[in-house]
Amino acid sequence: MAVKVAIDMNIFPILAKATSPVSVHELAASKPADPLLVERILRLLVAYDFAEEQGPCKYLPTALSKEMTQRTSVGVVESLFLEFLPAIQKTPEYLHAIGYRNPEDPTFAPLQYTNKMKEGGFAWLCQNPAALKRFNAFMEGQRADRAHWADWFPVQDQILAAAEKRPNQPLLVDIGGGRGHDILGFKERFPSAPGKLILEDLPRVIEDARAAVNLDAMKIETISYDFFAEEQPVKGARVYYFRNIFHDWSDDKARIIFKNLVKSMERGYSKILMEEYILPDQNARALGGMTDIAVMVFCSGLERTQRRWTNLLQSAGLKVNKFWMRDGDGQGIIEVELP
Repeated sequence: MAVKVAIDMNIFPILAKATSPVSVHELAASKPADPLLVERILRLLVAYDFAEEQGPCKYLPTALSKEMTQRTSVGVVESLFLEFLPAIQKTPEYLHAIGYRNPEDPTFAPLQYTNKMKEGGFAWLCQNPAALKRFNAFMEGQRADRAHWADWFPVQDQILAAAEKRPNQPLLVDIGGGRGHDILGFKERFPSAPGKLILEDLPRVIEDARAAVNLDAMKIETISYDFFAEEQPVKGARVYYFRNIFHDWSDDKARIIFKNLVKSMERGYSKILMEEYILPDQNARALGGMTDIAVMVFCSGLERTQRRWTNLLQSAGLKVNKFWMRDGDGQGIIEVELP
């Protein structure tokens, strides 16, 4: 709460520029606001290292206060407050109303229950540009603290070694890749890799991506694609990559995505790489558990354990080659092939 109020009162930009202590009266003047209210808000900010108190009611910036001037960090806070927290508050009431069944309908998650709407979370975002802007900044902010998958996954051995023998086949298709953050990161790390790089998403998202980034200059192709409604148009790619896609969907919905993909894969060559949370079968950490509840609230999604991932993929006619885990937050790469 204190961070959101500080954003609204323009406190962080003033702090971030300061080279000497800033008084509570100076911070209050920008709105203007009552200095006593600002003092009370700053008390919490100081306690959590969003500001440093040099003397009574005199403040200096910290790394966190400077971070809170960034669009992505502001987006994280505002999306949590304006979109997620109201739905989180209603979740106990929602679960009681549905008889404590596990939520699976993406058009009737706590978000829909709270806002009395019928469309799914992603469709709702597309109809609400301000919320979509906050959500995109939220997602970019989450990515900012995580290593790109190509920095720790053995790309040369597991992808490029075979692809170099087939330079005319597509190399990597980033499915549901948004504005192309991940595929651009791959291109930067492997600029001479053989084969096409292709970004796929819904038409509105692809339109936004092309407006935001010169994908043509980076030699990244774009295709408008609905993975529920259409067979995968790119045939025989080395890698079909999904980042945090399947945690948004129930097992039944996930099987539809896989059904539309496997027809385009080449047995013995094509791989699916899924970057997702891979929860341990017991004693999961808090972050994975909290993310699991967050996707339940937003879209009736779920994070899965290794056992649940394996069972889901087997039910879709696929096999897990390996769970590649990275250090830190419990996310990893699930490497999948046709059996």
